[in-house]
Amino acid sequence: MSGKRSSIITVVLGSLLILGLLLAGCGPAATEEAPPAGATKEVAPPEPTEEAPPPPEEVLEPIKLVFVGPLTGPDGVDGQGAAKAAELAFMQADAAGGVCGGRGLEFQAFDTKADPKEGANIAALLCNDPAVFAVAADYNSSVALAEAPVFNECGLTQVNYYAAAPEIPLKGGPYTFRVYPPGENQSIYIADWLINGLGYTRFAALYENTDYGVGLYDAFVAEVERLGGEIVASEAVLKDQTDVSAIVAKFKAEDPDAVVGLIQYQVGAYWSMQARDLVLDAPLYGSDGLFAPEIINLAGDAVEGVRTVAAYTIESTDPVIASFVAAFNEAFGENPNNPAGYAYDAVNFIIEGLNETNCSGRDALRDWFATEMVDKRGVTGMITLDEVGERVFAPGMYLPVEVRDGQWVEVIE
Repeated sequence: MSGKRSSIITVVLGSLLILGLLLAGCGPAATEEAPPAGATKEVAPPEPTEEAPPPPEEVLEPIKLVFVGPLTGPDGVDGQGAAKAAELAFMQADAAGGVCGGRGLEFQAFDTKADPKEGANIAALLCNDPAVFAVAADYNSSVALAEAPVFNECGLTQVNYYAAAPEIPLKGGPYTFRVYPPGENQSIYIADWLINGLGYTRFAALYENTDYGVGLYDAFVAEVERLGGEIVASEAVLKDQTDVSAIVAKFKAEDPDAVVGLIQYQVGAYWSMQARDLVLDAPLYGSDGLFAPEIINLAGDAVEGVRTVAAYTIESTDPVIASFVAAFNEAFGENPNNPAGYAYDAVNFIIEGLNETNCSGRDALRDWFATEMVDKRGVTGMITLDEVGERVFAPGMYLPVEVRDGQWVEVIE
């Protein structure tokens, strides 16, 4: 073999040796022994991983059920009765689990003091509270009319429960509704009762110098004249007027068949006492502002025979009315007054509307009142609202009542 061939073999053998060493260095340092036959190889458990906690459920703030009306002042007794009825509706809904599948409720009552400016200020306050979807407001017509532009500007539904001025829903706007019958209906009913029912033709009219009194008076005069009757004397009074003796004397000189008072119970009480003292024999009829237990407390037997209209009496056997009266009595230890039934209906319809719209917002609730308030049964009868949010006249809307033996009872003739 030549020396050149020997060198080539040496180089090849050296290269193979180096390659083998490199391959050995890339392999595992040691090999695991196979487990004995029949044995199970232990596998280390995986390292525990921390699961992300579920996102917290969104807790919605309670919806506020709000009553606005006079809690002090001349109309305070009536207003407090209405506020208690509104609170009763809240208590019953709260005990049943709230609204919209369990959303909580709160109740608030605001005192307007029968002052339109106070009512407008309260309306502005409520407009800025997102927990308020609708408001039961108001008892006084002048206050309701002052509140309406504020509620309509901010898109908050206003449900009138006792304000009677004829123009309220039309003047108020698309967010203003009324479950209380418009005042002109009441005036028309009373005029028909006196003329066609009782045969009276000559009337003296006493009316409160407010939107409420003036509205009812104008409608009463128009209906009396249409039916062939006559207004022989008329006079405006203040809401808190206590001396009406000069008006009694004026009316007495005209010898009317009846005096019609489009007034609240306070003036009615003082009228009755002073008419008795001055021997004015004409009976007193009037709007349902007279229908209050307090008129009997103020004037005693001087108001025997006073007549008006009401939505219900506490002796009613109607199951809806009887259930309301019993619940009110149990909650507050007294009987409900006339405004109470209307306030109770107003808040219950707000609750129903919240449930039907799944608490989806102010506009949805407003739309529900505008379209779904048809043939709804309340304490104050069957309620349907027309295209402007006004309660439509329905049979049985008015129940004639009188003071007999110191109690308000249904008239039986």
